[in-house]
Amino acid sequence: MARKPLIIEAPRQGTAQSQHVGFGDIRNIDISIPGVAQLNNILAKKSSTTVTAHINWIVRHPITTTEVYALDSAGTVYKSADSGATWAVLTGSSSTNAHGNGLLIWKNYLFVARDAYLDVCGDGSAIGIIAANWTLGWKAIDSDTLWHPMLTSKNDNKLYGGAGRYVYSLDENTGQTFAPGTAGTFTWTQQALDLPPSYRIKCIEELGNNLMLGTWQGTNVYDIRLADIFPWDRSSSSFGQPIVIDEYGVHAMKNGGNFLAVLAGTSGTVYRCDGVNAYVIGQLPIDLSGGKYLEFYPGALVNFKNKVFFGVGTGGTWSSSNAPSPMGTYSLLQTGKGNILNLEHLNSLLTDGSTASVKISALLPITRDTILSGFRSDTTYGLDLTTATSYAYGTDYSGYFESPLYQLGDDTRKDSFTTAILQLAKPLASGEGVKIKYRTTATGSFTTLVTFDYASYGDISAYNLPIDFPSDIRGGMEMIQTRVELLGSSTTTPQFKFLILT
Repeated sequence: MARKPLIIEAPRQGTAQSQHVGFGDIRNIDISIPGVAQLNNILAKKSSTTVTAHINWIVRHPITTTEVYALDSAGTVYKSADSGATWAVLTGSSSTNAHGNGLLIWKNYLFVARDAYLDVCGDGSAIGIIAANWTLGWKAIDSDTLWHPMLTSKNDNKLYGGAGRYVYSLDENTGQTFAPGTAGTFTWTQQALDLPPSYRIKCIEELGNNLMLGTWQGTNVYDIRLADIFPWDRSSSSFGQPIVIDEYGVHAMKNGGNFLAVLAGTSGTVYRCDGVNAYVIGQLPIDLSGGKYLEFYPGALVNFKNKVFFGVGTGGTWSSSNAPSPMGTYSLLQTGKGNILNLEHLNSLLTDGSTASVKISALLPITRDTILSGFRSDTTYGLDLTTATSYAYGTDYSGYFESPLYQLGDDTRKDSFTTAILQLAKPLASGEGVKIKYRTTATGSFTTLVTFDYASYGDISAYNLPIDFPSDIRGGMEMIQTRVELLGSSTTTPQFKFLILT
């Protein structure tokens, strides 16, 4: 009999740096309701077999809002006319020297960056981005074989883009309506700003009046430990004082109000930048021993549900010895009591990187409750969309959280438990269930202890059941860690409050 009850509450503080100091693993779980853990809405693949490479960018038409466009790493453009529910190739785009370098909608035109050119599609109307309206090779830009991020400035409404160490700009002339084929309607500057040699611009964002340029150097993300953010006021002949981060590249930035969320390096570190300084606000608790590393993508960092959401992917060529996990879409919420990190979603295939390469390479919020995600899982590529009313991936207990690893005693004094008390915030509904698992070491497999489900227990919200451990540990354990797994239905989710072992 245990000397005192073990109380396991919903993981309101998110994932800890290790199971020795807090909750060790949380995935597909929504912890936004204080004191409650419930399943997140599922992701469903919407692109069928249409997408054939991983998606680098997703943009939404600001006027015809049901139109969404995606660009993959092979330079193919995809179009959805129904807010991401179905997809087709937007024919007529060029894949010559294309690596999915950049994508933006400006003045009702779709701009697509390839290695050394900008392609543009549209006729200036809100519905004019169609296959018949491509202008390929519209403008030459300085070459970069990986990234040409683009941004529309909220300060001056110009289009800005990165091309190697240069910033290009496009402005609509006063009193004119921009038309790509009419030179008098716009001002194009191929090199509006130059950075020092060897720098490559990977991401662009605004902070205050400044354009912020996130950079890296080298050919691979792990080549050179240098990550500088260059501020530029958009008019001076040079940039301001760089913000230096001791990492392997700045890969993505997002304005969160009066600060930037910054994804930098290859170790899963999240920074906050105020325009002068940058400091760590989050660290993914992923084992990177043995030379493993992670990849962030400039199009996979967004503001969603009042949090920063970002995708992460397997770095390099996957192998059994290079398998960082779990890969997915994470969120980070800064609060006065600490920062809350959570793995909100695996991809629609529920692969996490442990058995094959997984990349979450682009994100775009669609509604308050739904988000689009570009993913790769081994050789499968696609676009996922959250399903706002569904919580079930078939009959899998696909969402779970693992408690801290509790030390119960030592080899001379051990504890055990005979009863499990489960408290839910609402009664179980048809198709729902809660499964309690345990292990007695830090790395062993989890064993099912008890399953509470609607089919066996009906629609009650509190359960008190005897539990029976195997005979070899019935007399006591030195340590225990529990896993709480949730099963949802097509419309409902269990709402876990706490578990008591006595």
